[in-house]
Amino acid sequence: MKNIKRFTLVIFLIGLFSSCSEDTLTEIDTNPNVVNDAPLNSLLPQLIISYSNEIVGREGAIHAGFMSEQTSGVLGFNSYTDLERSSARGWENGYLMLNDLEFMKAKATENEAWTYAGIADILKAFTLTTLIDLYGDIPFSEALQSEIRNPVFEAHETLYPQIHEILDTAIENLGKSDSNPPAQDDLVFNGDQSLWTKTAYGLKARLYNKLSNLDATSSAQNALSAIGSSFASADENFSITIYNSSLENGNPYAVGQNGQPQSAVGNVYDVMLSFAPNAIIEEDPRSILWFSTIGGVRIPAPSGVADADFGEPRLDGAIYSKPLFLKSTAAPLPILTYNELLFIKAEANFRLGNTSEAYSAYQEAVQLALEESSDFSAEVQIEPADVSSYLGYPEVSPGEGGLTLETIISQKYIYLFKFQWIEAYNETRKFDFFPATNPEGRANRMLYPISEVTRNPNTPSDVNFSTLFGSSTKLVWAK
Repeated sequence: MKNIKRFTLVIFLIGLFSSCSEDTLTEIDTNPNVVNDAPLNSLLPQLIISYSNEIVGREGAIHAGFMSEQTSGVLGFNSYTDLERSSARGWENGYLMLNDLEFMKAKATENEAWTYAGIADILKAFTLTTLIDLYGDIPFSEALQSEIRNPVFEAHETLYPQIHEILDTAIENLGKSDSNPPAQDDLVFNGDQSLWTKTAYGLKARLYNKLSNLDATSSAQNALSAIGSSFASADENFSITIYNSSLENGNPYAVGQNGQPQSAVGNVYDVMLSFAPNAIIEEDPRSILWFSTIGGVRIPAPSGVADADFGEPRLDGAIYSKPLFLKSTAAPLPILTYNELLFIKAEANFRLGNTSEAYSAYQEAVQLALEESSDFSAEVQIEPADVSSYLGYPEVSPGEGGLTLETIISQKYIYLFKFQWIEAYNETRKFDFFPATNPEGRANRMLYPISEVTRNPNTPSDVNFSTLFGSSTKLVWAK
């Protein structure tokens, strides 16, 4: 957590100051070349990229892919071997992000820059949601107070109402008149208050829907209400689209795979195959775009026991198929999309018994999912005829009377394969449609970092490798 880094910095500064003369200290203190207070239009792009690259696109996302079994690790050892290191990195990045967002919010509020303030709170809500999704109980109210060395951990189910309050504040601020809103420094919506407001409502819908196992009716009604104020078309998405074809400024999923090609095609293969009328994977046209071939055949990797497959061709695989979209560093990174809201709309209506509305939203969601399946590269495309053919399969379009919740969620699981592995991990824990095949089972959450366990006595002691796969560590909304 940030307190550790602060302590290290303090020790360093004590040593530095003790070795400097008073004149030197004065010179340092008045150095005109030192930027002591970054402006909001410099902070915002940095924090948007930090969220996309370090929170939803790094170690936590990679391990979420393994734990959802959408992907399989192919470094020659079980995917849980490296869980401890990945957990520590995700935890540290999350709290550094929250700290920076607090600074930006305070600065924006002081300057009555209400759009910046609203965006800061929306990114804060997303960051908190990601931390809860991955770790469960976390420090929050005491976490960013420098005078508190050992913050308490709060039950994750008590934090959801607080996230909604953060989003409500964001919505209120985004509705205020703003004489100096962000423009190009807003790398997502160019300062468009209405689209950020729709993003806030979209996250509300996701949060409400996540609690369906606790209250099927109210969660569905609340989710649908929030969707009504969120994205209205496929042109409105919270997505990072500024990446280019480089390892320095590329999609973090693709950059990670280019550096260490550890993710191969996993159980998503079998889920896609379940909709193919002749049990041929190529009957799903996305498989041709998404899966590399080994000797002309698409071969998934078993979860947890895959052989090492990181030799040449590194990004295509010599033993198992690898996700082809992970080769494209310029691919957009979806975070919350209109398409996801369509799947939520279908699920919520299904739970309420609104069969016609559920089926209509489901069909629109699946069609859009196929149409957007090739958006990671201008060099590939999916033909309209292939989309139409796929939608004609009886397993894909069973009619209103044949639609099941498993059908909706399975298609959503396939859709989330393209760069949304944390959300796919949430779906596998929320439903029992995707039984784990990893010999270790499916971890219910990430581990708390060793540094947190040894330093903070408030860290829950009942979350460890011995309990990670048992019912005691399940999140409150999980099956």
